[in-house]
Amino acid sequence: MAFEFILETGEIVPGANSYASVEEADDYLAANIHADESWSALPEESKQKLLVWSTRYIDQRARWNGKPVSATQPLRHPRHGLKNADGIEIPWNIIAPQLKAATIEMARYLVDTDRSADRPQDGLKSLKVDVIELEFREGYSLPSVPQEINNMLAGLGSLISGPGGHAKIRRA
Repeated sequence: MAFEFILETGEIVPGANSYASVEEADDYLAANIHADESWSALPEESKQKLLVWSTRYIDQRARWNGKPVSATQPLRHPRHGLKNADGIEIPWNIIAPQLKAATIEMARYLVDTDRSADRPQDGLKSLKVDVIELEFREGYSLPSVPQEINNMLAGLGSLISGPGGHAKIRRA
């Protein structure tokens, strides 16, 4: 199966796999002195793949507010009942501008960072529970989404960093 880039417009497009178009990303990133050159140098198909990966990454890690418009929509947006950071309701039949921006920022981030790569250094080396002491393995850094992306999604939902889930805590 060949790669196909399909933009979600808010109208529940069959097979949609991106919240932002390459043109929107090009325009948005042209204003970013730190990203414009590296993004502009990419071929169109690479930009499309980054936007698709970014959309999937965000959708998999998001705790969205509101409810999906349809049980059969390919992505988790559009949604009913969303409000922006100022509390203004977002129409259900559009992709919120801040979601487009967050998708583009995540795609820019993914240009240099392979979030799907195995991280053999993950995990705690030790844990002491008297005066609570955490010690991480050498070279470990918490897997995260840039805070700016979470800030952009204010009102729409939030992203979960790391593998997620909960661990049981038992008293000895």
